[in-house]
Amino acid sequence: MSIYHCSIKIINRAGGRSAVASAAYRSGEKLHNDETGLTHDFTKKGGVIMNEIILPVNAPEEFRNREYLWNEVQKIEKRNDAQFAREIEVALPVEMNREEQIECVRDYIKENFTSKGMIADWALHDKGDGNPHAHIMLTVRELDSNKKWMAKQKSVFANARDEEGRPIYNPDLPFYNPKDKEATEKYRIPKLDESGKQKVRVREGKGTELLWEKVTIPANDWNDRKNAEVWRESWAKQCNRFLDKDNQIDHRSYERQGLDIMPSIHEGVTARKMEADGKVADRCQINRDIKELNFIRKQLKQSAKEITELITEKARAIYDRFKEFRRSIGDVKRSGTDDGNTGKSADRNRISDDGKSEAERRTGRIAETRRAVNDSIKKTELTDREIEETDSRISKLKQLIKDKEVNRDDRLKKLKQRRRASYNAGGATGSDRITGEGFGCREIQKLREQQEDIKSFIRELDNEERASEEKRDNKILERYNRETERERQSVESKRTVSERESDVKDERKGRKERSR
Repeated sequence: MSIYHCSIKIINRAGGRSAVASAAYRSGEKLHNDETGLTHDFTKKGGVIMNEIILPVNAPEEFRNREYLWNEVQKIEKRNDAQFAREIEVALPVEMNREEQIECVRDYIKENFTSKGMIADWALHDKGDGNPHAHIMLTVRELDSNKKWMAKQKSVFANARDEEGRPIYNPDLPFYNPKDKEATEKYRIPKLDESGKQKVRVREGKGTELLWEKVTIPANDWNDRKNAEVWRESWAKQCNRFLDKDNQIDHRSYERQGLDIMPSIHEGVTARKMEADGKVADRCQINRDIKELNFIRKQLKQSAKEITELITEKARAIYDRFKEFRRSIGDVKRSGTDDGNTGKSADRNRISDDGKSEAERRTGRIAETRRAVNDSIKKTELTDREIEETDSRISKLKQLIKDKEVNRDDRLKKLKQRRRASYNAGGATGSDRITGEGFGCREIQKLREQQEDIKSFIRELDNEERASEEKRDNKILERYNRETERERQSVESKRTVSERESDVKDERKGRKERSR
């Protein structure tokens, strides 16, 4: 089976991203962002095989210019949390050649997106590492007949109420059409006040008007969550057109397919880079353990199937031999009855057509029956021995599975110890947080507890580091105060000596003057 991957995400302004930068990165081009004044240059990015823009029928031709297209998108999306584009990322099966991969992506885009009015900007990436994939950026607004951007949502008259009495719009029910007021006005829902009467308003020049409930609905169904399942299934179907029977892909999870297979977890770029550098990444190691466990499960199922078929075959053979034995016994019993002529007794010495008496024939059948019974007993003993051998084989398989599970637990334990040692040493070999769906709940809980221990340890290190810094600052301050005091005392000492020398000089000078 080929690899299946199809992820759907939104590119928006709230995350600090821009449509122009995203398009430049995926296309490997240099694009100027009019909104920020920045130029995003990804011309040196490797692995971009091709890129192109596919337009719906009502899109202006100037939107084939990638820089112009996404700058126009950013102009119309003014909100701080505005959505710029929807991105579909798909993995391209390596079993398809390049021409088939490109044709598959184009057909997928035209069938699901441009046919609905979306503009698609896509690029094919392949670094030669066995992971060819495509990025598809899609606009989130429709274009009207005048090739202008339409609103994402619109206000319509409500035509029903939900269970809690709130006004809603149900497209399956008749609705109010302003162009045909007389025929459709009964489908409007009145806006009620606290007393349950319809609200009114007075407009200058128009008099009193009745108020009707209105609701805001999306202008299209592009944001409907049901589309995710449709788009994912469509990608699998498009790829399967180019894949043989053994490499068909399925968008459903193993559980939905009814397969008892543990899914692997996402490894990520960081983990793969660590593996390429000769290190052991936790995520890659977990996937190796999962792959080994799935292999053991497959072997066990195959062995169980072979054992079941063997037991069924032996049981059928035993049953057939038992029926043959009963039939032989019946022949022996029937041999002692009359010859079918009423009123005539069986003559023991009656001569048959082959010259043998009835007694000789009966003796021969008894001997034949005994041989059949002995053969059945021998075959039954042989079957018993085969069943014992099968039971022994099952026991060995169970022990093998148990040993594999113990080995897996030991390897996971060593991984955890290595992670703990790595964190204690200041490393970050386990920086990728494990969130794989298929990994056992017990292992995930242990890893989460380990992460909490690591976080607590890091907090303790931070606290100790802050305390150490405070002590170091206090020591520096004390040393500064001591040096300052020492300098002050030195200055005072020098000044005292100088004053004493001056006093001595003055005293000597006075003595000389007095002696004169």
